[in-house]
Amino acid sequence: MSVYFAGFVPCDQGYAVFFPDLPGCNSQGETLPEAFSMAMEALAGHLEAMADDGEIIPAPSGEAEALRKFKEQFAGLDMGPMPDGSVLHPVPAPELDTATAKVNVSFARYKLDMIDRKAKAAGMTRSGFLAAAAGAYAVE
Repeated sequence: MSVYFAGFVPCDQGYAVFFPDLPGCNSQGETLPEAFSMAMEALAGHLEAMADDGEIIPAPSGEAEALRKFKEQFAGLDMGPMPDGSVLHPVPAPELDTATAKVNVSFARYKLDMIDRKAKAAGMTRSGFLAAAAGAYAVE
């Protein structure tokens, strides 16, 4: 299992979270445990979005390099000195197997026809349409 280091910074709303290896991957939580949970969700979502977009996912840095990047990233925010209680902590990354897998699914014929019509209208294959639909499905 790979891990990415995240910086947890105390702020008015609890903790802000930054991933030095993944600029733009941020989160927050009211407590440190909540911030860690939100960091895991943010990391998974960010890596999945990168994979969906065909982007190259950078290898995680070691702790020393991640700490250097974290300090540099925080300094770039122009918020003054890093607050006491800021920590760098490893966050487990999801395993993203991007290999294509062939599956057999069953639909009522009218549902399959609907899927095919919508896929064609979107300029997609049936597989691409179903994968995009799964990605767009949000569970609250």
